[in-house]
Amino acid sequence: MKNPKEKHFNLTMNEVAELFHVAPVTVLNWVREGLLELDEERHVTDESLGRFKKKYAGKVKLHARANKQLKDGHDDDEVGRIVQEALLQEPFDAALGDRYAAMLSESYKNREGVFYTPSAIVDDMMLEVEVTADTLFLDPCCGSGNFLMKALEKGVRPENLYGFDTDPNAVAIARRRIKAMTGCDAPNVVCADFLQTCPTLKVKFDLIFTNPPWGKKLAKTQREKLARRYHAGSSTDTCSLFLFSVLSVLKTAGVTGLLLPDSFFKIAVFEDARKAVLQQTILKMKDYGKPFKNMYSAVSLVLKYSKSNKNNTVLCYYNHLEYQRSQQSFMLMPRHNLNYWTKPEEMALVEELLRQPYLTLKGHATWSLGIVTGNNAAMCRRSQRKGYKPVYRGKDILPGRLKAASLFLNPNDFPRYQQMASMELLCAPVKLIYRFISSSLVFYCDTHQRFILNSANMLVLDENFPLSAKQLAETMNSCLTNWLFRQLFNTHKVLRSDLEMLPVITDSALHRRFDLLDFGG
Repeated sequence: MKNPKEKHFNLTMNEVAELFHVAPVTVLNWVREGLLELDEERHVTDESLGRFKKKYAGKVKLHARANKQLKDGHDDDEVGRIVQEALLQEPFDAALGDRYAAMLSESYKNREGVFYTPSAIVDDMMLEVEVTADTLFLDPCCGSGNFLMKALEKGVRPENLYGFDTDPNAVAIARRRIKAMTGCDAPNVVCADFLQTCPTLKVKFDLIFTNPPWGKKLAKTQREKLARRYHAGSSTDTCSLFLFSVLSVLKTAGVTGLLLPDSFFKIAVFEDARKAVLQQTILKMKDYGKPFKNMYSAVSLVLKYSKSNKNNTVLCYYNHLEYQRSQQSFMLMPRHNLNYWTKPEEMALVEELLRQPYLTLKGHATWSLGIVTGNNAAMCRRSQRKGYKPVYRGKDILPGRLKAASLFLNPNDFPRYQQMASMELLCAPVKLIYRFISSSLVFYCDTHQRFILNSANMLVLDENFPLSAKQLAETMNSCLTNWLFRQLFNTHKVLRSDLEMLPVITDSALHRRFDLLDFGG
């Protein structure tokens, strides 16, 4: 029997999740796979955790998020020493901020949601900014000070600069850069958490420009508490929280610009934030592509803190094109999506299509993800064996047909898998399977009870849905439906929430008319 004192060295599954920056369900999956062991109180044993760190974390592809935490890091003390020495050098190295950003590990950047804004993007975001001698400027996530320095160039006085950041090295660099440029100290540039400090501020600002943390790892309870404080609703990602906090300290008719992930403009969890944006006067949205390694595209949002009106026009930039959209046109989008990627002439057709009768899948289907084995390399075979069944990946699905299966799995292994749909769904007489990782809709009507991996998903239509599964597959694969899907959602993942809101247009005349237009398939 184990020594009862050993339990004090064991961790709960939530504590292990925090250690590796993963969800508790991921830790549970590791337990199911036998990679971690539990004691009598369902705590992860210290012995198995040590074995996991040594044998699996950082080595096994399955545990990519844990890999990042284990494999990639930087020495905080050494980096701090280098920064402190550089701050004392004369003349001051103006590129220290860039050097510091390069020293930070990818795991730190991902954990903290920190990606320093390139100077070219700062310049572009603040191109139309005008200041006076009394302008108050804030960057609530100032990092090493790129937005602050641009504000100085524009004419903001050093004493009117406000900056916050939780990284003391970054703040020290920002203050030193300001001193080197102006000869003045920056008393209002401080090391502090703006989300905690904001309610205590006694001043409001004319200009607020920032690149807030994207998806900073905060405990759910902390995010929910901050969301309540700033009335952010269900938009609890840190970039949403900073948006709401910024609006709380922006003067009437003040201007704010935020650099945000493109997911902000279209993913369901940001809907409450988009509603708040649409209440203000949007000035500009611009897509900068992917300036940060292994991250989403970066898009700037610039708005004026004044009530929107239906006559406002928004400057949009996408794929090196510039055009104007009425702010009212964004009000028509599902989930208040800010589809800046849709040009005015395309939007006119979208509006026409949305006025036509259409169906939706919401409430009319049973949905499921594909099989999640937990380790495809170990669980799947590349050739047929006795008792093994073919399994299809997303890339095996083509419009209206399937490629020959190249992977096979053993149904006896099903209990070991991380996630399985019910056998009732998997073996439904008729189901639709579709690619999950895709920018296009690619559907196939399966009548042979085929198995699919998690790069594909599936749905079974309710009996009362007006279209048959085969008819729906053909409609989803059509040029018109694909085009409309891109205009509304513009995503590389085909999400159930998007499919449930997608207008399913059944008028064959509209489909034929669209095929004759020059919008492309």
